[in-house]
Amino acid sequence: MPGALPIAQLLERLGRAYPDARCALDHRDPYQLVVATVLSAQCTDARVNLTTPAFFARFPDPASLARADPAEVEALIRSTGFFRNKAKNLLAMARMLVERHLGRVPGEREALAALPGVGPKTANVVLANAFGVPALAVDTHIFRVARRLGLSEGANPDKVEADLCRLFPPERWIELHHQLIFHGRRVCHARKPDCPGCPLLDLCPTGRGEAADPHTGIKLAAPAQPGPRQETPGPDEALAQGPARIVSLVPSVTELLVEWGLATRLAGRTTFCVEPRWIRATVPPVGGTKTPDLPRIVSLRPDLVILERDENTREAAEALVAAGLKLLVLEIRSLKDCLKAYRELGDAVGRPGAGRERAEALEALLKGRPRKGPRTLTLVWKDPWMSAGAGTYVADVVRQSGLTPIGPERYPTLTDADLAALDPEVILLPDEPYRFTARHQAELQKRFPRARVRKLDGRHLTWYLSRTRQALEALAAIVSPAGT
Repeated sequence: MPGALPIAQLLERLGRAYPDARCALDHRDPYQLVVATVLSAQCTDARVNLTTPAFFARFPDPASLARADPAEVEALIRSTGFFRNKAKNLLAMARMLVERHLGRVPGEREALAALPGVGPKTANVVLANAFGVPALAVDTHIFRVARRLGLSEGANPDKVEADLCRLFPPERWIELHHQLIFHGRRVCHARKPDCPGCPLLDLCPTGRGEAADPHTGIKLAAPAQPGPRQETPGPDEALAQGPARIVSLVPSVTELLVEWGLATRLAGRTTFCVEPRWIRATVPPVGGTKTPDLPRIVSLRPDLVILERDENTREAAEALVAAGLKLLVLEIRSLKDCLKAYRELGDAVGRPGAGRERAEALEALLKGRPRKGPRTLTLVWKDPWMSAGAGTYVADVVRQSGLTPIGPERYPTLTDADLAALDPEVILLPDEPYRFTARHQAELQKRFPRARVRKLDGRHLTWYLSRTRQALEALAAIVSPAGT
């Protein structure tokens, strides 16, 4: 029966798993939120967030949008899909706001729902997130999660919404809305839910295999192990689980933690931690790698903050230590460092087996690799030229792949004369951090006709730990005859 779950326990679990759950649509006021919500129909929040900055720069308020040329609106929102119908609704909505509401978005449910393109669901989203009015809009994630948890047997979103509003107190509706969406995006996926990694597993009849999945009609096999968070774990089990709240200031480490099943434990990330892409909408940013928002990090109350000696600054590390936070500071300048870091990181986050497995796989991959191959220059910047030389992770990956890195140590600046004097046989052009393009490749090929000039995925080459294997594979194609 719906409602059989211990509601207080469920809320406590969701609060621990997703303490920073929030609206994934970027907005500054009710107008921006209602526009973003209209655009989000049949479109990802991430895509909407890429679209709205230019839109709001051109149409900052309802009055400017009401006067807009439909063709211009369509062009700005084309990437969100169904752009003609959305443009029609946005223009009509803006005119109604100007004519009936003095150019302001109303804070009443009936008035909101009457706006073109809005309706009850969008009205609830705007009321909750822009006006703080208790509301619980049911989207596809909430619909799926609520039915799997047995909170509702409703066959449509309206019935599920009514069941949830009856079960939970109104003061919890807003945060519950975001927490259930986060859970659906990060754990309770539509096709393949991550039941072994679910913080609600022991509360979920679908995850325990006691009931058929109402979303697919298939009865899931009960996981061999309980979920990662039990109510009364023993001392050894609690130690193995590792920290519950992790802030990662290293992009590739963030990606690796997700691969290890720790997405629900990520409490914060830098703005450069963008993979996998969905974390941009679910894990709050805490500034840049060199310029982290230290007060924000402290406010998140993390159990562990992960840094890397070259990626992040000593000043940031010292400030975090002074704030009483526990740090793990990695140092990665070679593949040997990666072997150590895999194990160290695995132990620190409660995934020692995953760390050992990655280290052993890398060790096996490195055995029998050729040495002393073509003289290779890896460029990482232009105007001025900069290269990755000895003493860097990139240079060691190049060397371990059978190429011979050349150039001064670390990240020197080079002149055109320096490039000519180095006389490289291979020139590597990763598209990160500098975005080298086919045009740059053609220009360098013309200047160095005897060299092989190759563009590479910059993240494969520079994102240690999570993409080390891909870097070795990409470079092996250059070393082998097929890459010539």
